[in-house]
Amino acid sequence: MSKTQPVTLSPDDVDGLDAAILDYFLEGRDVGEPWGKATPSEVYRALDERGQLEDLGDPVRQTVQNRIQRLALAGHLENKYDTGSYEFVEDPREG
Repeated sequence: MSKTQPVTLSPDDVDGLDAAILDYFLEGRDVGEPWGKATPSEVYRALDERGQLEDLGDPVRQTVQNRIQRLALAGHLENKYDTGSYEFVEDPREG
């Protein structure tokens, strides 16, 4: 049985797509609105509607999901109860 090694992300490892995803999870925090929880589909659709995906090279939904999973493996997001609903934990850009 192989164990998955944790991924460590530094601020330099965060590119534009990662930043857009993290920013989505942080929306509402500063104004007292609900924040910090989303599914990959929700994040993808929101970024697409805003035109941000086009600015980031038009990644497909699977790429957004993979980035969210990468952020979760690094401990910055948490897949709540393995349901595919992710919750913000910490921002690697603040490291």
